[in-house]
Amino acid sequence: MNFNEKGHELFISQIQDQIRSCQKRYQMVQTSFLTPVQQEIVQKLAGKKIMYSLYGGYENAQRKVACFSSYETDFEYGITILVSKVDLRFRKVSHKDVLGSLMNLGIEREMLGDLIVEEDRIIIFVKEKMAEYIMQNTNRIANCPVSFEILDNITITSKLTEEILVNASSLRLDAIISSLAHVSRSEATMMLRRGFVKLNDVVLEENRQLCNNDFVSIRRCGRFQFKEVKTVTKKGRLLLRFDKFI
Repeated sequence: MNFNEKGHELFISQIQDQIRSCQKRYQMVQTSFLTPVQQEIVQKLAGKKIMYSLYGGYENAQRKVACFSSYETDFEYGITILVSKVDLRFRKVSHKDVLGSLMNLGIEREMLGDLIVEEDRIIIFVKEKMAEYIMQNTNRIANCPVSFEILDNITITSKLTEEILVNASSLRLDAIISSLAHVSRSEATMMLRRGFVKLNDVVLEENRQLCNNDFVSIRRCGRFQFKEVKTVTKKGRLLLRFDKFI
């Protein structure tokens, strides 16, 4: 991953403060939900200094809570699982619809973990202090009636990503944006300059070279993780494998 501290200074400072607080007060400390990039930062900062664990409410979660402790204990993450049955035969509800409804309630993204839309239910992983508020104030999402209830645990079988292959001229970010967003190279450069693109959670205004496992977010297009260069064509173009978040 093409990770450096630039753009993450505030988050790094917050995590360092939480680690110091945990060590000084000898008590468990939880974070809000973290992106995969933030989780990597936590792992680098915590190292062997302190005991910690990452968990998102189910196995293989993307967004996770970090929990720090100065002593051996059963970690507590403060995560609540909300589930609502929904009939998607007549109106398809997307991840974007669910996130938009929750953000319109004034809930910050860091309070929310993975949001999963299956054929007959919507699943929300949320910090427990926001669960009651969501249940009381969310009765429709994209015109579909919903009624959330709390579950103690859950098994997730649906895929959160899909593999896509992209043909690009190089690993430069403007070339990648051009291929992922289906726009010209000049339009891709303009999207960069306007702040429409994030690399590893940081808004970029200049070109970069993509590295394995980098996360690329493009406004109105989606979020992707670069996995590998699968092959090089006879014309010298790159066939790239990405995971696209559904």
